[in-house]
Formats: sequence, structure tokens, C-alpha cells
Amino acid sequence: MINYSHTIGIASFEGRGFMNPVDLALDNEGLLYVLSRSNASNKDVRISVQTTDSEYKHEFGRWGTEPGQTILPSSIVIDKGNRVYVSDEFMHNISVFDSDGTFIERWGELGSGPGHFNRPSGIRLDMDGNIVVVDHLNSRVQKFDSRGNLLSHFGTFGYDDGQFNYPWGLCVDALNNIWIADWRNDRIQVFNQDGEFLFKFGVSGSEKSQFSRPSGVHVSDSGHIYVSDWRNNRIQIFDGNQNWVKTLYGDATLSKWCKDFLDVNPEQASWRENAALFEQEKRFWLPTAVMSSPDGNIFVADSCRHRVQIYKESPVLSKV
Repeated sequence: MINYSHTIGIASFEGRGFMNPVDLALDNEGLLYVLSRSNASNKDVRISVQTTDSEYKHEFGRWGTEPGQTILPSSIVIDKGNRVYVSDEFMHNISVFDSDGTFIERWGELGSGPGHFNRPSGIRLDMDGNIVVVDHLNSRVQKFDSRGNLLSHFGTFGYDDGQFNYPWGLCVDALNNIWIADWRNDRIQVFNQDGEFLFKFGVSGSEKSQFSRPSGVHVSDSGHIYVSDWRNNRIQIFDGNQNWVKTLYGDATLSKWCKDFLDVNPEQASWRENAALFEQEKRFWLPTAVMSSPDGNIFVADSCRHRVQIYKESPVLSKV
């Protein structure tokens, strides 16, 4: 069973809140790092750090091309040493920070050769601490060590098994298998750690077990598979055999930050009450990524609602 817990977030260009969050990660202390992508016109991109119960800490990685800045950040991951890795589509590179946001290094450049990127998107760690990157427009996956040295790569453009069409998100499971959200092919593909194709699931559509531009995939510690079914505005959950279990459409309540805002802005609170769009307010709008914590919390980057919805997973899910 999975139950809704609470929501973090409010639309904000700085400080408490997010602007089009597209990915998230937890550090070793349980702090939540949220990657706000925003858009090119307002240049509001950043990584914000907070507790899972809404205590804001700090932010870093603001807009720009200088070391320590980002333009179009796509994905974030944190290693066991609390080093933070952020992929950037515009600069075709990976930036590395320490946990307080101090810039360490960056690596990568535009190209199609081994080790180069063309708009890198999803980024995750494998079980050996290597960095696995979805090389979005090169239709491949590349694996690097923590200093950016290329270890391996696989994938080409296409529609057959092992080929990709605008891949986006990924995860690495406890067996070191690599799961790829094959965005435009409307499916999930799974490979072993050497890049050998294992299996796939999903077809285009809006029924259960079908996808419309899946942007993220995550396998929780319990073995359940979560897919961010982006254009269908939902999260689909599957068991370890890829059988559909449940679909989440969003259950958001007002976040602590939103309540604080409405308390000091009664006019805004009145507009909200008069609009009476409370049911729509709950629902996901283009959820981009999903991840879990060891204690069973499930975090969904609810991108166009500028928030993170948090659920709690029990060990056994029943079909609903």
C-alpha cells in the first residue's frame, strides 16, 4: 500500500519554494535537494536544500555559465561522500559541488564522440559509485568514474530493442541493472551493468501500463517500479514482474510554505477560495521524476505545480 503523506513547495524564484522542479535527491543526512529548472526567460534555476518537513537551508547553482553556475540543469544525484552532481543540457556538462554548494569541478563538452554529450539529461549512480548519464540527443547511455573518466557507453537511435528515441530519466537498481525512460518510444528499457538489453515494457497510450512520454523511472528498495508518466500527468506503479499495481494522480494538500504565504496574503487566499479549484490543485501536472528514501518515502517532482508530493510506501502493495 502507498499513502499520501504531505507536500513541500510553493512557486518561488528564490529561497523557500521551487520553480519547475525536475529532479531531486537526498544526501546522507536526509536533506532534500530539489533541482529547479524554470525557463530561459526568467533565468531562475537553482538547487535548493531543505528538510523533508520544509525547513529551508540554502541554495546554489544559480543561472550562468561560470564555474558553479547552470543554464538548463536536467538531473541531480548525490554520492556517498555527499558530492552533488548536476547535468546541464545547455553547457553539455556535469558540474560537481560539495554538500554546502561549493563548486568543485565540471567535465564534459558538446560532441558525439565517446565521453562527449549532446544535452545530457538523467544522471544516477551505479552500485559501484560510477556516474551513469543519459546522453539525450546522442541516444545513448554513458558511464563515468567520479572524476569524469569514461568507462563505457551503449545505445543508438531507433525503435528496436536497445535503441533509444529521446531517452530522458533513469535509475540503477540493487542488481546494478540500468532502467531507462525511453521518452519518445513511450517505454521503459532495462539493461545489465554492461549495457546488454534485458527487457522492456510499456506502449503508447493512456490506459494502465501504457505511457505517454515517460520522463523518469525508479525502483524502490521494496522492488516496486515507479514511472513518471509525464504527459499522462500521473505516476504508475508496477511490481517486480512489471505488472501494474496502482496509479497515482496526485493528492497534494497545502504545503507549510503555502499556508504561511496565504496567512499573510489574505487577498490571494480569497482568490483561491473563490476559484474553488481544490480538486485540480491536488493533481500532478507533468510530474518529471520520482525517487525514494530507505525509510519508504516516495518523492515526486510535480514540475508544473512547483512542488514535491511525498508518499509513504508499505512493504506490500495491493492492486487498486
